[in-house]
Amino acid sequence: MDITMGDMARFMKQLIPVNIPDTYTIDPMFIDIAHEEEIRQGILTFREFLHQLCDGLLDDSSLCDIPKKGKKKYSDDTTLTVEFPFLNNIRSLLLNIGQFGVLSETGDSLLIKDWDKLSLKRSLNKNSTTKISNAQMLKSIHFLTECGLAFDGIDLSVKKPDLSRTESINITYPTDPVMLTGWKVLGIAQNEFSSRKNDDILLRCDYRMLSKEVADVTSFMDDFVEPLPESVQDFVLNMHHHCLEAGMKCTVELGFFCVHLIYTHKKKAVWRFSTSLHNGYRMVLKTKNTHKYGDVVDGFSPSLRDTIHKGYGCDRKEGTSHGNCTNGCEGFKFSLDESLLDISSELELWLDSELASMQRKK
Repeated sequence: MDITMGDMARFMKQLIPVNIPDTYTIDPMFIDIAHEEEIRQGILTFREFLHQLCDGLLDDSSLCDIPKKGKKKYSDDTTLTVEFPFLNNIRSLLLNIGQFGVLSETGDSLLIKDWDKLSLKRSLNKNSTTKISNAQMLKSIHFLTECGLAFDGIDLSVKKPDLSRTESINITYPTDPVMLTGWKVLGIAQNEFSSRKNDDILLRCDYRMLSKEVADVTSFMDDFVEPLPESVQDFVLNMHHHCLEAGMKCTVELGFFCVHLIYTHKKKAVWRFSTSLHNGYRMVLKTKNTHKYGDVVDGFSPSLRDTIHKGYGCDRKEGTSHGNCTNGCEGFKFSLDESLLDISSELELWLDSELASMQRKK
């Protein structure tokens, strides 16, 4: 079944944090924008706006049913510029307004004085000067008005407004103006802190980037498991604690619309929980020493034992993207669902055996 923009909208909603704390520190660089409490309230309201935006995509069948462009992807990253151009235009407008928009003294509007800045097409190349066409700009702005934004400075009542006369645009959100404050600080955070490992600060409503403090892995884990069935949540959390108790280190990587919780031993990645649009929720084990504890593997249930004996290798012949690579070398891949519950004890034993083999002298 083809992946559609509706699937992407549903997935984006899963990346937006459900549990934003009532209090968290705000970097002083943002205090010039507004008081801390107003910023926190603005973040909460911006989160609701993002939900509304995703729901708007889902409710519009002409948008929701648009299939993803490009070949099948085996990697986790989602490239909006290629796969969902319209959604990338929406993302570009939100980023441009958040970064370049001037928040009024009363905090109830964002002013853009330069159409070229507003229409800048955003991509991984931060120095790109590519512009969104006028037709696509109008399509995107019309959609954003349906999400509750108002654009003063463009006559949207006519079919083809004369954009050459557009000198400035004032953006408001009449439903709850404090949202603009949250939008503005996240736009600044996106511009200052985004990287190839975290380029979705604004669309994730990543409040953690507003603080100088290193985010606790627990908060990422809580967000990660939220969409999963309760029994699978328990499995993931139990394995998370088991990995930590075994002396492993957990780090979080936020790729392009994907999440990785990576567990390392002596700086070597052994275990990973991931979620992405292309591959869903997965558990990936990159074990290399199963030959050292074959007696343990032989005691596993037949399906798990056969999977391990087959190995994960690399099958370049089946791939259809980026040099025909299917990312087979990632490791052993399992869908993160209830099928894992019956073998949870075997998975723990597998991990423990792998770690023990890594301790032995060669």
